[in-house]
Amino acid sequence: MPGTLSPEAISTKLERIATLARHRPALVLTSLAHHIDVAFLREAYRRTRKDGAVGVDGQTAEAYAANLEENLQGLLDRLKSGTYEAPPVRRVHITKAETGKTRPIGIPTFEDKILQRAVVMILEAIYEQDFLPCSYGFRQGDDARRVHAVLPKRFGKYGLTLHPEKTRLTEFHRPRGPVTRDTRPATFDLLGLTHYWGRSWRGYWVVKRQTARNRFRRAVTTAARWCQRHRHWPLGDQQRRLNTMLRGHYGYYGITGNSRRLAAYRYEVVRVWRKWLDRRSRRACMTWSRFFRVLARYPLAPAVLPHSIYRHAAKP
Repeated sequence: MPGTLSPEAISTKLERIATLARHRPALVLTSLAHHIDVAFLREAYRRTRKDGAVGVDGQTAEAYAANLEENLQGLLDRLKSGTYEAPPVRRVHITKAETGKTRPIGIPTFEDKILQRAVVMILEAIYEQDFLPCSYGFRQGDDARRVHAVLPKRFGKYGLTLHPEKTRLTEFHRPRGPVTRDTRPATFDLLGLTHYWGRSWRGYWVVKRQTARNRFRRAVTTAARWCQRHRHWPLGDQQRRLNTMLRGHYGYYGITGNSRRLAAYRYEVVRVWRKWLDRRSRRACMTWSRFFRVLARYPLAPAVLPHSIYRHAAKP
């Protein structure tokens, strides 16, 4: 739309906030709401996932987009006037692939997701400046037991509880001495990533991360099911959707040291795409040689690491 800020302009605004927070760490930023305007909400809308489940109001992303500008203006007016109230969160139970058990999750309304995204965009610009590239929430000087004892009480004040199966203390320290099968360092999964000790290029022990096996299998299964259900779509439409899935996967799991798992995921997506294109008809005709010609015309996004420390260090 003419006269509106582009995503690049919003990024510039966020960079100014980040620069201020980085160079003046003692400054208390008490006025942030004025950064959120219609253009900012529009960018938050762009970054909000559109294919998620609907909230209690049943409103889809498509329905919200049908009257986008008026909806965003109304959201901004309620936010600025202090009359905005977050709608109730819809509670659903999903089955865990690993155990077959169910766990509850909360699904906010699509409009609330937009506002949450806008707030996150500002807070990330501020608080990311307080972390080092190696910071992943750990606290030295084994405080884990004290925090583990205090957290349930603090959560309880707000009517929240910690999941008993997901909250535990794990001994995770730098390996001492030679590593054998019996002295292999412990690993743990957190936020879809397996954390483990490995050697750096220079031979030092460092914490490495790769896509957890269960998340990898789930991502491949999701891609395979999509290819099966949509194998009769035009190839260009399939390519665009698969590239969206790939880039979303890279955007989350594309961290330093995880290049092999990302490349493996792309390989699996390529494999299942060919498999279900081969089954578009009763005659199996999508040979690998023919499929490579399809890939040349409709290429899939290459595996990249958006969050690699080496990639960012190479930038001037």
